[in-house]
Amino acid sequence: MSADQQAEQEQQDWPLSLEEYARYGRQMIMPEWGLGGQLAVRNARVAVVGAGGLGCPVLQYIVGAGVGEVTVIDHDTVSASNLHRQVLHTTERVGMNKALSACIALKAINPHPSLDPVAEPITPTNAITLLRDHDLVLDCTDRPYTRYLINDACVRLSLPLVSGAALGAAGQWAVYGGSPEGTKRACYRCLWPKPGPSSRCDEAGVWGPVTGMVGSGMAAEALRLLTSNGGGKVALHILHMGGSPMVRTVGMRPASAKCVACGPSATLTDNLESEDYAALCGETAPLPEVDRLTVQDLRAVASLPEVVVVDTRPPHEYRICSLPNTANIPLASVLASPESVPSGRAIFLCRRGNDSQLAAAALRQLGRDATDVRGGLVAWSREIDPRFPLY
Repeated sequence: MSADQQAEQEQQDWPLSLEEYARYGRQMIMPEWGLGGQLAVRNARVAVVGAGGLGCPVLQYIVGAGVGEVTVIDHDTVSASNLHRQVLHTTERVGMNKALSACIALKAINPHPSLDPVAEPITPTNAITLLRDHDLVLDCTDRPYTRYLINDACVRLSLPLVSGAALGAAGQWAVYGGSPEGTKRACYRCLWPKPGPSSRCDEAGVWGPVTGMVGSGMAAEALRLLTSNGGGKVALHILHMGGSPMVRTVGMRPASAKCVACGPSATLTDNLESEDYAALCGETAPLPEVDRLTVQDLRAVASLPEVVVVDTRPPHEYRICSLPNTANIPLASVLASPESVPSGRAIFLCRRGNDSQLAAAALRQLGRDATDVRGGLVAWSREIDPRFPLY
């Protein structure tokens, strides 16, 4: 037998390649991981929904750890405002689909895992199909509608779910569902039967390190599950950057007997299209388009003496940038005291043209002449003045 043949024979006796032994050695030498844990990780099939602030650290760590097959589901595209926290994306890939961009970065980190980017939204129509044939799902999205949908699909597929959220300086993550031997973990609906007040990071802001810490925690829980290292523990991890301690871990309630998704009298079926997620999450239909102005209309009438232009953003956002000769009255103040809006024809303005609709509707209920600007300051920057900052 030649030296090359002997080397090949010796290689075939090892369950991992020599490169994999070198790559994963620092985790395999931990007694709770070992060779068995590495083989379990390599044989795992994991779906990650969302390749944004949470998805990027999750993907970086599970792919770096050697998870064998990873499906990345995200229909959104990379924007410059993502880059302070979405660490897999780059300036050069602004405009690219996030799932594709993430997989480019991940392949550079570790060439071994099989990566499947899915550049389409997860919906009640396709959720079960997209998540089937995986061992574990990580929900890295930021919309309550999608969180409940992913939970329900995982319940129907009997899959464990790692779900997290981050907003402002706070976040949380936990493992839901699945049925480890001897336990019955609560599903997302058990703990959160109805969504609380919600906001997205493009509305309320978020610290980049918060998404990194929550995503890292989610990745750790995923690897604990895959290596069977304490995966049966049920706990909710709560992060606050100003807290002491910064991270608190509290025991989770057991599965609820009243849960409509996983309880003994559950009404949930595989037909997720029959679930009204929009109503559950309070996503109402848009307000009617009543005499709304375009940004071109605003430019034409803003200087008229009978017109008062009211910017409904919070004061700290108004100080970031604003149009001249506008009054700053935050939406909450308008809704609480619409009579406090100065007299005249009121034109409400906000960042994207959503809050301004609510303000105008409140003033019209008093019989005032009020309208708002479609598209808000974003439309102003894109269509009127490209020097006006977007944030």
